[in-house]
Amino acid sequence: MLYKVTLEYDGKAFHGSQAQAAVRGRTVQGELERALAQVTGTPTRIVLAGRTDAGVHAQGQVASFALDPAWPRAKLQQALNGVLPGDLQVRAIDRAAEGFHARFSAQRRDYRYLIWQAPAPAPLLRDRTWHIRAPLDVAAMHQAAQGLLGRHNFASFCGGGLGVPSDGEAADDRPSTVRDMLAAACYVWPHSSLYDATPPADDTTRLLAVDLSANAFLPQMVRTIVGSLVAVGQGKWTAAHFADVLAQMDRRLAAPTAPPQGLCLLRVWYP
Repeated sequence: MLYKVTLEYDGKAFHGSQAQAAVRGRTVQGELERALAQVTGTPTRIVLAGRTDAGVHAQGQVASFALDPAWPRAKLQQALNGVLPGDLQVRAIDRAAEGFHARFSAQRRDYRYLIWQAPAPAPLLRDRTWHIRAPLDVAAMHQAAQGLLGRHNFASFCGGGLGVPSDGEAADDRPSTVRDMLAAACYVWPHSSLYDATPPADDTTRLLAVDLSANAFLPQMVRTIVGSLVAVGQGKWTAAHFADVLAQMDRRLAAPTAPPQGLCLLRVWYP
């Protein structure tokens, strides 16, 4: 039986989502595979919908795997959550159709990045936001973000070496950095924090959100876009310069990558 599992995790103590030979710390994939082996008694390989970096959170990461014999969904969820660590839990389990693949069947990924813009840090938000002291021009950031919509080559906002033009390497030998951006928005969170229902006090103390949705994302793409949008919000860049950086397809022109703790994978969409 093929299963589709929705995961939520606090990325603070994870060395990313993907298990890799070079990564010795905890990973989301490693923890889930360990739990599956403990519960079912059989080693099980999983596939994740998207790769999240160390420190990045998820509310709606998706994994797929097959089990033989099949397990009742409620029993499997309860058993897995009983042995998984507290910073990684299964939110839902569904039986998937034949041929389902958590990564390749996905049509859209939604991410949110939170910024705590205030003169003083907020201890309760330190692991969920990027603290920036000076006020940001959110309207300018939103305007610049609209230039991301549609199909573009996002090499300028891509890490992992993919965004830097290579010397002599044929273009066909490099992975594609073209993606479809389906939605982009920068806005003031309607409340003064994640834990307070009152509206923001003023323009100097407020929670900001950057929402980005695409068919797929490149390594560090969201965080590099956010770093560059913050440059717009600080008045260092104009929206036109932001658009020019996108068009140049060169990561060396973009702003520094935003820190990981403000980023969360909200949802993965399937047909």
